[in-house]
Amino acid sequence: VVNLGWISMGKKVEVFERKFSEYVGADHAIAVNNGTSALHLSLIAMGIKEGDEVLVPDITFISTANAVLYERAKPVVVECNPKTYNILLDDAEKRITNKTKAIIPVDMNGMPADYDEILQFADKHNLSVIADSAESLGALYKGQKTGAIAPLHIFSFFPNKNITTGEGGMITTDDEKLAEKIRKLRNQGQDYRYNHVMLGYNYRMNDVLAVIGIEQLKKFGYFTKIRNRNFNFHYNFFKKLDKYFIVPKVNKNVKTNFLAYPIILKNNVKFSRKDFQVHLEKNGIQTRPIFTGNILRHPAFKNLVSNKNKLNSFKNSDYIMKYGLLIGCHQGLSTKEISYIHSTILNFKNIKGRK
Repeated sequence: VVNLGWISMGKKVEVFERKFSEYVGADHAIAVNNGTSALHLSLIAMGIKEGDEVLVPDITFISTANAVLYERAKPVVVECNPKTYNILLDDAEKRITNKTKAIIPVDMNGMPADYDEILQFADKHNLSVIADSAESLGALYKGQKTGAIAPLHIFSFFPNKNITTGEGGMITTDDEKLAEKIRKLRNQGQDYRYNHVMLGYNYRMNDVLAVIGIEQLKKFGYFTKIRNRNFNFHYNFFKKLDKYFIVPKVNKNVKTNFLAYPIILKNNVKFSRKDFQVHLEKNGIQTRPIFTGNILRHPAFKNLVSNKNKLNSFKNSDYIMKYGLLIGCHQGLSTKEISYIHSTILNFKNIKGRK
């Protein structure tokens, strides 16, 4: 790319967009500089404005709610399913008002949302749908890849995602008018060079990152194979320890491409998540919280606590926040390393010798 003399957004971005749209089965793919920008542009393209309300799940990465706030709209937090961690529509129904304009379902940890139900719910309430598929590239819902189900899907290429460009994101859609608007928005509102037709942003991906993305897509089948292998090793291991841990549920209509393996402690175990986490970290095994947990418990979002968003009304999210963590199942882990993780868990003082 450097030798070609053009490293900003150019031909390689176009190639990456074309290959990505072909992979997910969408008519259009628009590359941007990260997943948060993809969310922001999608909200603008859908016409979300100040005072509007947008339904977002309580368990997600913080940018899902942040992007709503960028447009001075209000994120209305919705409880999650305790088994899949995805948005609960029964709870969403209770939070609908005449200001509700959109819903952002998140394919949490690579598990596709129930899109038939989401789209029916949105149609019933006249809501725009922006699918946050940042973690679910390669996952299937009823045989269809995420990226071509909702009116808009967004993806992230942060290093922990299923493919990476270091930093980067993508928006996919079958709607030509939405795609055209988003392309202008990401490039300072230009319809052609130095002709600015709307307020826009510098959210472009450059050709250097696009080349990385092109090469990552070539290897994605292999990445997925190893991730699924590692996830299944973890799943079968933790099934034998169901006295201590809640085994994740995979819906029958989906094929999940898990971002990481979720460990949820049962509330009657004789040890804390912190003690278990410290044991793993001391033995060189990285862990992560399950993203934000209850968003409303973060200082940045205390102003969202209200009669509608009561702090203590999100019992599922609070439970996951208190008892949950993630461990790796990515393609960089060998079977030997997975076995080491398992033996380290069995050597934890409260589990040792128990299978």
